[in-house]
Amino acid sequence: MTFLRTLLVALAALASAAALSPSHAQQAVIDQAKAQGIVGEMYTGYLGVADDGRATAEIRRFVEEVNSKRLALYTQLSREQNQPVATVAALTAEKLI
Repeated sequence: MTFLRTLLVALAALASAAALSPSHAQQAVIDQAKAQGIVGEMYTGYLGVADDGRATAEIRRFVEEVNSKRLALYTQLSREQNQPVATVAALTAEKLI
């Protein structure tokens, strides 16, 4: 199995883990913020605030929490796959975008 295929299989399995997922309330706020163009997926594999003027403190906090969970996931996968965290994050970004 190629590195990329192995990594994507591992990513899919871990990304679905409930412990790493945002709560339903967080997900609803993030989804709404994405629909309004306030938040978006970045090519780095993390969420980013696209409209500073409309991003509330709650939205910013949720983005930080999601990004923190993603970093933990990317770090775990990078260790398992012996790849840089940025590589794992970028591959995830391709799937998310």
